[in-house]
Formats: sequence, C-alpha cells, structure tokens
Amino acid sequence: MKLLFLIITLVISFEVRSDNSKISISLSKVLPEGMSVKSIKKSQIENIYIVDIGDLQPLYVSKDGEFFFYGELYAIQDNELENTTKHEINLKRKNILDNALRINDFISFFAKSEKFEVIIFTDVDCGYCRKFHNEMEDFNNLGITVHYLAFPRSGLDSASFDKIVTAWCSRNPKQTLTKMKQGQEVALSLCEDHPVAEHYLLGQKIGITGTPAIIKKNGELLPGYLSPEELLKRLNE
Repeated sequence: MKLLFLIITLVISFEVRSDNSKISISLSKVLPEGMSVKSIKKSQIENIYIVDIGDLQPLYVSKDGEFFFYGELYAIQDNELENTTKHEINLKRKNILDNALRINDFISFFAKSEKFEVIIFTDVDCGYCRKFHNEMEDFNNLGITVHYLAFPRSGLDSASFDKIVTAWCSRNPKQTLTKMKQGQEVALSLCEDHPVAEHYLLGQKIGITGTPAIIKKNGELLPGYLSPEELLKRLNE
C-alpha cells in the first residue's frame, strides 16, 4: 500500500513539474523585459495555474501554457461571490512584509488591551495622516495597536522625506513624530542608519500609492483615512 502511494505521488509530482516547465517556457517568450516566472501553483480550477511574475497581481495560465488571463477570478461560495485574486494579492503582500520588516523598523503606538494590530504607511505632511494620528488615543482605546512605516509621498529627494527621517532618527521617535503631525516645527536631524528609504520602496512594491495606507494582519490594504469606529468594523470583518 505504501509503495502504491509512493508511485502515485511520484507520478503526480512529475506531471506538475512537466506542466510548470511548459508554462515557464511559454511565458518566457512573451513576458516584458525584467519580468520572469517566480513561482507556479495550481488554482482552484482544474488545469489552470496561478503564476507569480513578480507583480502583486498573478497570472492565470492554462496547463499547456497556451492561454492566460490577467484579471480578477471569482468563486461562487454559498450564493455569494468571493474574489480569489484579492486573497492571492493579500497573501503575497503579507509575505513580502513579513520577510522584509524587523521590529525596530516601526514607530509603534501600542494598545493596552490589544485586540488588533495594523501597519500604516504614513507621511508627516499628509492631512488625513495627521487627522488619523490625532485620534491615536481612540484607536488604542479600542484595542488597535498601530505600527507606522514611512511613506513620504513626494519621494526620496524631498522635504517630506527629510522630515520623516528626522522622526525615525530621533531619540524619542513617537514624540517627534507626534510633534510633526501636530504641525510643530522640529529641527531636522538626518542620521544614516534609518529605514525610511526602504519603507518607501517597500510601499511601492506592495501597491501603496497614497497615505494613510492601512494594512491588516492578513495583508489586506485599506487605502485612505478611516475613523476609529470604521477601522474597528473593518478589522472585525
């Protein structure tokens, strides 16, 4: 019985490798320069594979590698539509963040009775970022811990970049960031050992285009400002 199981496993494994090879060879002929097949796995649909080409959005490719589509795939579950592509994107975003970040990358505001954690890409010169930060006590009181990452919207060669670098270089980052978000003048202090440029490039990689950008624990992106009550509702979904 064990031998039969081993034979079946080997046959399936060979078939999968064969399919993967066909798909890789076919796509390599048509993908734009700089793009390549990173990984291939089976989808929920028979003979359709999910292919990672380095973008957040996956490709869906036929078993023989002769057909593909780039778009959203929906499943019908209990008479409702489930966006399976969104699930794939969230999973990839989560994996990218988990692999790229260290605990000291963040400026964190912890809830005393923590129920949820969110990552937020923020900018000191963003009006809605300031509005969000001014309600930090309300977020924390609802059990929401906030981990900030830097995303100076004007880019790496900008006044906003220098300002937010100053917060991360400060001896008291939370206090300095709060002063900046309150519109107070803070003397620039630019150290070399800061993660702001890495945060900015990471944000671009996972689809951040504006601030505030809220990331749930499962990798889902909630773009824009949400009130404490609205965010709690979204986290409970």
